[in-house]
Amino acid sequence: MDRRDFLRATLLAGASTLLPAPVLAGFQNGRNFGWSPNAEAMKRFIATHDHPFLSQLNSRIRGTGEGKTVLLWKALEQIMGTPYEPHNQGIGDCVGQGYALGVDILTAVQAVVHGKPEKWVAKASSEILYAGGRIEVGGLSGRNARGDGSTGYWQAEFITSYGVLLRQKYPGGHDFTTYDAAKARQLGRTGVPDELEPLCKLHPVKTAAIVKSWEECRDSVANGHPVAMCSNIGFGDSSREWVRDSQGFLTRKRKPWWHCMLVAAIDDNPRRPGGLVFNSWGPNWVTGPTRLDQPRGTFWVDADTLDTAMKQGDSMALSNYVGYPGLSVPDYVIWQPRP
Repeated sequence: MDRRDFLRATLLAGASTLLPAPVLAGFQNGRNFGWSPNAEAMKRFIATHDHPFLSQLNSRIRGTGEGKTVLLWKALEQIMGTPYEPHNQGIGDCVGQGYALGVDILTAVQAVVHGKPEKWVAKASSEILYAGGRIEVGGLSGRNARGDGSTGYWQAEFITSYGVLLRQKYPGGHDFTTYDAAKARQLGRTGVPDELEPLCKLHPVKTAAIVKSWEECRDSVANGHPVAMCSNIGFGDSSREWVRDSQGFLTRKRKPWWHCMLVAAIDDNPRRPGGLVFNSWGPNWVTGPTRLDQPRGTFWVDADTLDTAMKQGDSMALSNYVGYPGLSVPDYVIWQPRP
């Protein structure tokens, strides 16, 4: 058995241990969720990709995040010229939200940090990603498509096989310039309009790879690749209020979230290593101290908790987005060596 087959067999063996979500999506404590583990989707993703795991692709970056601080969202703020504004989902479309933000940050990093000749046009449409993952890839239809929610494997497959559509107006009266929860729900039942699919395919994210550990997540972010984290790990200090601790962290709690969020910064501080998680519940759902100039609506998570989330098997590192040609912009330093 070669390494690829061993990795596949290892994760597939663990598929039966994933607990099914009680519903595909949920509304708990006044907040929307929307991720569900899906063993069949996992099997299909692994079987149809030559290199489904980051560990098969990361030989050049392995260990490079050790001891570093990397703040990827700073590139997005620089290229947009405005402070980061958190997403605020209105239905159980967190998977589309997390991946759309991942594409936005990846776009900015490629232009600002890696110096690719690309230009910023607009944010990615979370409605299109959400719909495409559920219908075009997941094949939901009829009664199965009535509820909200999705899975990371479907979303990763959509952005790599179908691509991305931006927040713009398109022929046929299609307007995605601003987030519309009702439109997300509607398209989540019918799919991406046929006339828009060719436009999506012009701009795919070429690589989405399964991240299985904190170290892989750390190294991925350290090299400019955000990680869309889908898991049932819950956070916070109570059922009604979330307050960060003195270092900007939320701790893990027993009650699950069934949620997708984005890891777009890391701080491998030996005293308390962790990653910065970008949620899609707006700017004010969480309060308390912050660190490293973190934006509103975000929270730090300890490395061991992120490791547990990654080991659930539905978190993806995103890289190689085919964006829009344009002039390069000045470099931006995204990491700082630990003094």
